[in-house]
Amino acid sequence: METALFRDTIEVRQMTREDIPFICKAENDESEAFVNYLNRQLAFRDNGECSALLALYENQVAGHVFLFYQCRWGALKNKGLPGICDLMVFEPYRRRGIATKLMDYAETQARSVNTKVSLEVGLNSDYGPAQRFYILRGYVPDGAGVYYGGQVLEKGETCKNDDELTLCLVKELT
Repeated sequence: METALFRDTIEVRQMTREDIPFICKAENDESEAFVNYLNRQLAFRDNGECSALLALYENQVAGHVFLFYQCRWGALKNKGLPGICDLMVFEPYRRRGIATKLMDYAETQARSVNTKVSLEVGLNSDYGPAQRFYILRGYVPDGAGVYYGGQVLEKGETCKNDDELTLCLVKELT
């Protein structure tokens, strides 16, 4: 259960390029690929395509999320719907209200663009906690079925149960 004590120690702000080494260390991934990924996301932010939110817990990098003002994937691509992606709370900081606070900020920003927001969540067991978290926040499936590699998986097609197998969820923002 989240307490006021935890919420008071969480700060959410825009991510900067100076944060990248700290994010990589917290994620335990200092690979060139991950650094490049974060730099690409910040380039999208610099171009006004997304918001890059960083959470600090007691002044330590604890997590992040990106909000694209126009969904860039799946059946909702280019439909005017904002999309949340890559919500991450680093292991030592989980169950402290950080994901909730990041999502609150992202949804508030999304509300300025549309009355709905979307996201994709993986279907394998690694994503079980995220699936439950999003459903409890009011996200529901978009009705298109499952996606694989960002495309709707047609009936009868086979796929691998990896990180590319996802379900698109949508939330009405009130």
